[in-house]
Amino acid sequence: MKQILAYFTKRFLPRWLVLLFDLFIVIISWVLSYFLRFNFELTSIKASFEFSQLLIILPAVIFCFWKSKSYSGILRLSTTKDIFRIISAMTCTGILLIAMSLGLRYAGMLPSLVIPASVILIMVFLAATLLIFSRLLAKLFFEQFSTNHLAVKHVVLFGAGELGQITYDVLKRDSSTNFHVVAFIDDNVSLQNKFIAGIPVHSVEKVFHEIIPRKEVAELIFSVDPKRISHKRKREIADLCIQHKIDIKEVPPMKKWINREFSARSIQRIKIEDLLGRDAIQLDRKRISEGLKASVVLVTGAAGSIGSEIVRQLVSFNVEQVIMIDKAESDLFHIINEIKSTYRNARFKAIVGDVTNREKMERIFSDYRPSVVFNAAAYKHVPLMEEYPCEAIRVNVGGTRLLADLAVEFGVEKFVFISTDKAVNPTNVMGASKRISEIYIQSLAQSGKFSTRFITTRFGNVLGSNGSVVPLFKKQIESGGPVTVTHKDITRYFMTIPEACQLVLEAGFLGQGGEIFVFDMGEPVRIYDLAEKMISLSGFVPHKDIKIEVSGLRPGEKLFEELLDNREELLPTHNDKILIGKVRPHKLKAVNRKINRLLNDIDKKDKCRLVEEMMEITPEFKPANPLYNHKSDNPPKEKKENKFREPVVEIDEL
Repeated sequence: MKQILAYFTKRFLPRWLVLLFDLFIVIISWVLSYFLRFNFELTSIKASFEFSQLLIILPAVIFCFWKSKSYSGILRLSTTKDIFRIISAMTCTGILLIAMSLGLRYAGMLPSLVIPASVILIMVFLAATLLIFSRLLAKLFFEQFSTNHLAVKHVVLFGAGELGQITYDVLKRDSSTNFHVVAFIDDNVSLQNKFIAGIPVHSVEKVFHEIIPRKEVAELIFSVDPKRISHKRKREIADLCIQHKIDIKEVPPMKKWINREFSARSIQRIKIEDLLGRDAIQLDRKRISEGLKASVVLVTGAAGSIGSEIVRQLVSFNVEQVIMIDKAESDLFHIINEIKSTYRNARFKAIVGDVTNREKMERIFSDYRPSVVFNAAAYKHVPLMEEYPCEAIRVNVGGTRLLADLAVEFGVEKFVFISTDKAVNPTNVMGASKRISEIYIQSLAQSGKFSTRFITTRFGNVLGSNGSVVPLFKKQIESGGPVTVTHKDITRYFMTIPEACQLVLEAGFLGQGGEIFVFDMGEPVRIYDLAEKMISLSGFVPHKDIKIEVSGLRPGEKLFEELLDNREELLPTHNDKILIGKVRPHKLKAVNRKINRLLNDIDKKDKCRLVEEMMEITPEFKPANPLYNHKSDNPPKEKKENKFREPVVEIDEL
């Protein structure tokens, strides 16, 4: 018996069979309506009852069923829409039959086909009731059978609003699993202690202290509009779930629903990015839109994590054109296709190129004449740059200086440089290279000689960016572990990619030149705790299912990151999440001379010599890598000839 039922639960009745069943119900209702109308008096029934009446009943019913598509629904998945279709079909049938019967009566034609109006009304009411009851019975039977042959999974829904009710309906209709919603959770006090579809609505405290332990709840699903819950509140609920060892999932945003509908399979595990992020920055879109109107905007590193998101946000504004530059042709190809499919009217140009190629960069600036530049091109991986400091210097310092000089030469209005918290009191080559670039950008702005406004943005680690700790942990968890952490006490600041890019855009239009904009990143995150939380969110038990190993600090790695040097002060802006770091003065002539020396004969210098020259420009640079804690044994010989071309900016003695 179970095998037969299981067979039918995996298949659906064809529509023609449902239509035949509905017609049978109508015929039974027609017969019963005569008995009810004439109080079961056979003499009266025989006087009016004629089988020939089916000649007008069946065509009318079939026509109305066809128009309403009442037979096209799946019986066990019937909804209020299906019930409404049945009511519409039977109402239409009643109107047609009454009209036809009255017409035949007044015309004096075919008296045997005339049906009493009272019989028609009873038949319509009876048929509609039986058809609706048959749908509900099929649904009830299927749900009961599912409960018997599938393991019940108790879940709670966070959010008793419209999205929560939609989620409940979806879970109830799903045939592949057997979710049983035991409670709604909502912070809205007016909803608490009430019922939705027979399911109680409780506070967080009551659910976690009473319902979850008693009902053995296995899963919590966030079914709430993101605008109705803060990131802080989401983290609090997630921490409670981890403590109670229950899975955490969420309903995807409505914009990701297919045809504005979603299924139970679309409900996904919550991402760590959703818990570490903060409430979104409220961009002054009108101000930014006005500032970008009819502008040509150039973005370097446009295929990277930050650069590509800047491009996505830029094309949503009314810019004249976005010029994308990157030397990673595969990644550039992907972002091109994404923009074409998502933003059909976007005006952009993608160029494969290296920001250290002077001739090519000059040609790009000359051809497109950008008014705004966002410089996101950089080498950012700390261990690799420790191994190859010459590349960090060539791209991060040389590339940035070249772009900044071209911005001055071609009259760019704003130049936004994207830096990192690793530039503060740097302990590694990558951080020091970004700090040197900051110093050069600030010295240009402080010189007061140029119309270009130079702006620096500085933020911490970006969640989900290429090579960041979160994707690395995900891969390690997927492969069964272990998850490697460099130190048990290491902490980092985190922000999401959209947050980082919103900061860049906002800062670009707040800045007047020379500022370092810093994002209020909240409290730093302990990486060891992050690893434990990611393992728990993946459905595993930390240290039991997946181990965590401490591998030791990598060369140049800090235990704690800083967003400001202790000599820098913070100044507020109109956005309470964006602050301005008060910068130190720098002499352009002196800075330029030191950078020239650093870049000259870069491939002929050994690593230690390069680091020594970086330390001369940034005295706060204290290399954590033991390799760089001694003097170079091979300092370069002084040469009269300077092979490195002077910058395009003409600098007077300061």
